[in-house]
Amino acid sequence: MFIDISMDIEDGMLHWPKDPPVSLKQFSSIKKGDAANNTFMYLGTHTGTHIDAPHHFIEEGISIDKVPLEVLTGKCRVIEISRNESSITANILSTLNIKKGERILFKTVNSTFIKSDKRFHEDYVYISNDGAKYLVDAGAILVGVDYLSVEGYGKGHETHRIMLGAGIIVIEGLCLGDVPAGEYLLTALPLKVKGADGAPARVILTK
Repeated sequence: MFIDISMDIEDGMLHWPKDPPVSLKQFSSIKKGDAANNTFMYLGTHTGTHIDAPHHFIEEGISIDKVPLEVLTGKCRVIEISRNESSITANILSTLNIKKGERILFKTVNSTFIKSDKRFHEDYVYISNDGAKYLVDAGAILVGVDYLSVEGYGKGHETHRIMLGAGIIVIEGLCLGDVPAGEYLLTALPLKVKGADGAPARVILTK
């Protein structure tokens, strides 16, 4: 069974407040007499469901086209966080038995609105700085979250720097609302944009 946990890319979709809005415009149309349908896309590298390469916050970090495919594919664990939590802290993570080499996707209350609400929520659940440090120390190789950033809105960029600086690959904008906690096979393939800091991705779970 395949489970698509990616956001739809569409005109006017939810986006990070400081990023350019997504625009899709058809420039040729069969209905209008053209030979084919073609669409122009204007979007940032961190649009919708996307993958952050270390280069996003670490100047010397690898770019998205250099991220090893063996990190982006393989066993993963979806972990559901209590609706009462506003952030994912080291204290919470210490109860989850995270092992070296794991790929972890966090399902939070964010999953109830990421697909349906184009209004940006500033109070989304995020990974705290000490939570990021815990994930590094535990040996995680990939971490995914169900909103547009791993770090809190307006709280600086330390969460990104801690994880990306340690080589953890970050997936943001996952749609996990219909996904029960448990173990899956992950396929997360970003667009191969040479030298880029990140790219939109189609992310699939297989049970």
